[in-house]
Amino acid sequence: MKKTRSLFSLLLAIVMLFGIVVSANAYTYQTCLNPAGDANLNMTLNNLDLDGTLKPDMYKGHKIVVAASNGDHSASLKEFGKIFNELTGGEVEVQEFPDQLFEKVQLGLQSGGQFDVIEMPIAYIHSFAYAGYLTDITDELKTLASPNYDVNDFVPSMFKTYAQYQGKIVAFPYKPDSQILFYRKDLFEDATLQAQFKAKTGHDLKVPETPEEMLEAAQFFTKSLNPDSPVQYGYSTMMSKGSGRFNWFNRLGAYGGSEVKSDGSLGFTDGSGVKALQFILDLGKCAPSDWATFDWDTSNTFFAQGNAAMMEQWPGLYLTCNQAGSPTKDKVGYAVTPGKSPTLGGWGLSIVAGSTEQEMAFKFCEMCTSKDGECVKIQYTFDPCRTSNYSRDVVKDVSGIYQALSANLACATQLADTDIPYVSAQCGDVEEAAIQSALSGELTPEQAIDQMAQQLEPIIADAKD
Repeated sequence: MKKTRSLFSLLLAIVMLFGIVVSANAYTYQTCLNPAGDANLNMTLNNLDLDGTLKPDMYKGHKIVVAASNGDHSASLKEFGKIFNELTGGEVEVQEFPDQLFEKVQLGLQSGGQFDVIEMPIAYIHSFAYAGYLTDITDELKTLASPNYDVNDFVPSMFKTYAQYQGKIVAFPYKPDSQILFYRKDLFEDATLQAQFKAKTGHDLKVPETPEEMLEAAQFFTKSLNPDSPVQYGYSTMMSKGSGRFNWFNRLGAYGGSEVKSDGSLGFTDGSGVKALQFILDLGKCAPSDWATFDWDTSNTFFAQGNAAMMEQWPGLYLTCNQAGSPTKDKVGYAVTPGKSPTLGGWGLSIVAGSTEQEMAFKFCEMCTSKDGECVKIQYTFDPCRTSNYSRDVVKDVSGIYQALSANLACATQLADTDIPYVSAQCGDVEEAAIQSALSGELTPEQAIDQMAQQLEPIIADAKD
């Protein structure tokens, strides 16, 4: 997923007060500000040498090349490269690509010899694995990994989705991402509003857990439907072309559907796709009339300015809400998307099958995704993939959004990009066009889903052939 969808990384990325002190193999991260309170936050990472399996000069004279997106992606990997060089003497070159990442990496893999490691969105990694470009690391995890690496420590659904493909392990989970429900906790916890809601509905106002509960709460907080609402809209999100399918995916699983089944057949033609799309239209009556134009920045700014009671978004919205001067600073809560079917994003690290530095590449990826390694990349807005890191006191004490992200990751299975080799972008375009047609009223939900199915089926059939 794009950098803009990443989490706030405990606000350490904002304050940028972390420093790195190298002493032997211990790396100490310190900040002068704990965003959750007054206490100093000190984190000491003592196992970046992977239980002593990374030794001085063990890779001196050797080099690996890592392909990555630009921005925080390449910055985080360059930082790991410095640490790896300090520990082992091995050189790590990071080649960054600001655009056309998939196409440029594909050309490099086809020609051979250009990359040893790639950092890519999960659906694209699966495409390369399907083509045989990536190393199956199943055996290496047993023979090369350090004793405490522990693949069972990864969030289970994430390891299954990110790392495993067609019976092989082809990636190390590197950057998690999932849609989250953001809600105005100051509104949901207001006693007067709670009393008004109960008088209108006959039951208590609570953070919604089902689509129906979310719609009811959204209607209550929409001023055109309830003149007493303290906010203009009950709901908002980004629905511009390129993002609309995420909202659809958030509902699809709740109605028993999926984008594509394991056998490659469509999983939304049983009525679930229509229900999910109709729900979006119903929810749209509680949202700004121009929400189909809302992109990442527009939608985040709109919510952070206090215009809506709820929003489903990638975790990075936290940054916008909690920046200095924001009207919603410290007023936002976080929960699992209603229906427990959040859209799953994410990136992984994979080793190129043709690399002549298989062991060095493996140990580098292992360090980046180790328990302590994950804490290095937090400052680059790359959140933990491991259950144990969500339990660290230094993480728990900073913000509740990590707990919400962990809960969303645990139940998310629908990838934001279609998990079919080489047609992910094409399928996304088809879905977006159909959803936009329904939003504009050009097509009914039934017609839009029929159009989507008719256009997707030959694309998927050709990909399978």
